[in-house]
Amino acid sequence: MDASLSWHVPHRADPAVLRVRLAQVGLASLVAALILLVAAPPGWRGVGLAGLIPLAVLMAFRHWQKHQRQLEGTPNLRLDAQGLHWLDASGTPHTIARHQVQAFRIGRDAHTLRPVPALTLLLSGGFESQPIELHPPATPEAVRELLGSVWGLAERRDDERPRGYDLAVDVYSECHLEQAQWHFEGTAEALRALFAEFAAVARELPLPPPGARPLARTILARRRCPMRLAVGHAPSADLTDEQVFAPGEVLCGIARQAHELLATAQAACDRQWDVRVAPGEVWTFHLHVRPDAARDPSGP
Repeated sequence: MDASLSWHVPHRADPAVLRVRLAQVGLASLVAALILLVAAPPGWRGVGLAGLIPLAVLMAFRHWQKHQRQLEGTPNLRLDAQGLHWLDASGTPHTIARHQVQAFRIGRDAHTLRPVPALTLLLSGGFESQPIELHPPATPEAVRELLGSVWGLAERRDDERPRGYDLAVDVYSECHLEQAQWHFEGTAEALRALFAEFAAVARELPLPPPGARPLARTILARRRCPMRLAVGHAPSADLTDEQVFAPGEVLCGIARQAHELLATAQAACDRQWDVRVAPGEVWTFHLHVRPDAARDPSGP
């Protein structure tokens, strides 16, 4: 077989954006049709509705056509005997060398932009590559053949990934992603333990190499409604309702501010502060200090 594979992974062409655009066209068409039925003179209703249908189809087609153009492009990834090579959105080349890779995994990944099979390389030092979408000619079968025969790697199943946690704390965690707010509720002692782990991650976990996911520690916030929170040391901030990935100085700043507020906190009080995690991106962290586990189930 050919000892290399090249393919294109679009940096844009988000199918969720396309669905929103098509839904907007449908909603606008429905509103326009209702206006015609209610307000237009009887003689114009049929003409207006007849013209509305091809207009809606044309607008939907233009959105679909734009999405298809975004999918097109020259190959920006290559897998060969030396490693995985890719160009980022700015055109800068990067490489994960073959000697850094210990195994691989192929399957669906929730972090890809499109719902297609993805390749994840398991790297030395416990790192994993970011999930890499597979598009023809890089089919799962072709990638498995190359990595197995040329690289001599074994494939690991998705169910072999560890699913435990590193620390359990009696804290309730709730993220309001749309408002960029995070709420933490618990005793002062439990909250100190939680934020001490933020500082520990910054000190003890190295930054990932290019193309790799950050190393993270999983915290089980088990007060009231248990949930897992991943805290990772990353070169740039990436906060979701399940993770806080940020540079070390940001993680240490969050921990320092939390401990300062907790040092003067009463048995039951609420505190908050703003955290600039990146230029133009500010999150608000809320501390809800409670004396014990008893708490109104309505939440913060």
